[in-house]
Amino acid sequence: MSGGADGVYEFGDGVPIEPIEAGSTVLVAGPALSRAEDLVRSMVADGTETGDGMLFVSTNQSCETLLDSCRRLHPSFDTDRAGVIDCTGQDLAESQFDLRVRSISTQSDLTGIGMRFSALYESLYADAADGRVRTGLVSLSSLSMYVDMRALFRFVQTLSGRIDSAGGLGLFSIDPTTHDTKTVNTISQVADGRIEVREPEDGDADGELRVRGLRGQPDGWQPFTLP
Repeated sequence: MSGGADGVYEFGDGVPIEPIEAGSTVLVAGPALSRAEDLVRSMVADGTETGDGMLFVSTNQSCETLLDSCRRLHPSFDTDRAGVIDCTGQDLAESQFDLRVRSISTQSDLTGIGMRFSALYESLYADAADGRVRTGLVSLSSLSMYVDMRALFRFVQTLSGRIDSAGGLGLFSIDPTTHDTKTVNTISQVADGRIEVREPEDGDADGELRVRGLRGQPDGWQPFTLP
């Protein structure tokens, strides 16, 4: 894995995805058992190898659980270059974490999430190599239980716009089995592409993925393995 100095973001050897252009937001769609959410966490945590900032918006894992999962995926995971917006509503013991952890009491507070996102992104951008920041939002399906689709669409549009203008990378997970097709397609309009994830046919793989809407990617379903 290289640092991606040519304006792209690269990923670990087990993920068969070609480099994605800076400024892109990608929807990662897969059911609960497909490891789609783990794929998002891993692709963001890959930034620890390239000097990138890593920002997570976590709606279904506490900050502590999220960071533990990142360390399992990447034992060298650098918390000094990571930020977490914990939307689970759980109280945080501030002394356990660095200053780049913020909590939200309710997932319906999209304004609060957006404000904290902007502040943490700016901080990570200032410290990251070449201002490169990877963002993982897990998950949009959880947020959709608290807000209507119009508000969620505007929220995703705002975040993807900021990521685009800063030359970052956004990976937003969604469980398509919990939404109708129209909802998933509506959210997809905000993204530059989509990674579809399913359970593997090959028992040696962690899952299978295929990429839609992004140039230069492999055709068809590809097995992937996570660290």
